[in-house]
Amino acid sequence: MPRELQSRLLRVLAEGEVLAIGASRPVRVDVRVISATHQSLDTLMHDGAFREDLYYRLNGARFTLPPLRERSDLDWLIDTLQEGAALMSPAARERLHRHAWPGNLRELANVLRYARGVRQPFDRCR
Repeated sequence: MPRELQSRLLRVLAEGEVLAIGASRPVRVDVRVISATHQSLDTLMHDGAFREDLYYRLNGARFTLPPLRERSDLDWLIDTLQEGAALMSPAARERLHRHAWPGNLRELANVLRYARGVRQPFDRCR
């Protein structure tokens, strides 16, 4: 997020008001912000790319999620994301365990959705 937008967000959070473009009066807002990043905000603050005051305004709770490839509950995630779909073969499950998952949960969800939706039309062609 560019620094000029960071200052606008900080102002909204501090004052609880938004001034729309072209408006003459601000509108009162009551918001909670949940944010996520894969970048080190400590490094960005040190480099001057992220405002320290905005960081402390947003940093009410901090959760660090391990990469999917390091999670011990990968089988549970696979089963949950399959939403009751047919059971997966042990070979397919093993292949999922070997993948590095650079896209993390979104990538896993897309792979499972693709496998569920695309496999059937091709099976009918055999």
